[in-house]
Amino acid sequence: MGILSVDLLITLQILPVFFSNCLFLALYDSVILLKHVVLLLSRSKSARGQWRRMLTSEGMRCIWKSFLLDAYKQVKLGEDAPNSSVVHVSNPEGGDASGNGAQAKTVDGTECHLLDFASPERPLVLPAFSKLVEEFSSVADFLLVYIDEAHPSDGWAVPGDSSLFFEIKKHRNQEDRCAAAHQLLERFSLPPQCRVVADRMDNNANVAYGVAFERVCIVQRQKIAYLGGKGPFFYNLQEVRRWLEKNFSQR
Repeated sequence: MGILSVDLLITLQILPVFFSNCLFLALYDSVILLKHVVLLLSRSKSARGQWRRMLTSEGMRCIWKSFLLDAYKQVKLGEDAPNSSVVHVSNPEGGDASGNGAQAKTVDGTECHLLDFASPERPLVLPAFSKLVEEFSSVADFLLVYIDEAHPSDGWAVPGDSSLFFEIKKHRNQEDRCAAAHQLLERFSLPPQCRVVADRMDNNANVAYGVAFERVCIVQRQKIAYLGGKGPFFYNLQEVRRWLEKNFSQR
């Protein structure tokens, strides 16, 4: 099968789920608009402020790109884990201390690779969620990879009260991306056992793992032992928990 035929087949596979996502956003916008109109008619103070739609041309491009990343991802269950190039981001909670002590303290902004954080005997869970880290850090290592911002304030911004969201603009360079990662860490603290890195500006980790917008993977002995579904709707943290409980007894 030629390259054009493969691309056409992938496009045809993506179209139904792409349009279903757009339909969901259209329904969401309709509900929010109706609520906004009702509040305006009632002269409620809650109606003040700018109403922003989720279904925009920028949003549709982001959704389409996310499905392409998922379709063309390099990562495969049971195969070698891509050793993507990333940049170290210091965890303000002290994430330089790994559970197995295999990784020495790394200077903030240092270039490294994902598998630098993998231990021969312990699984490496990507990304990290606080509760999982706290419960399984004795048997597994955890790494959070910050990728391209999904909802930048100057792009596909999230509607709602701006005081509840971050004002993070599109990353123009590596410094912007690392600064955004630090801003998120300051708002949502992670356990000290968790390490944090940022994807390079060529988005090589995002492309290799098909992350956009979120994805959970478990690497063991440099192989993909668990490959979660495409986020934000198709990944399952309970599956991750069951995998860890099945393969490693908690201590």
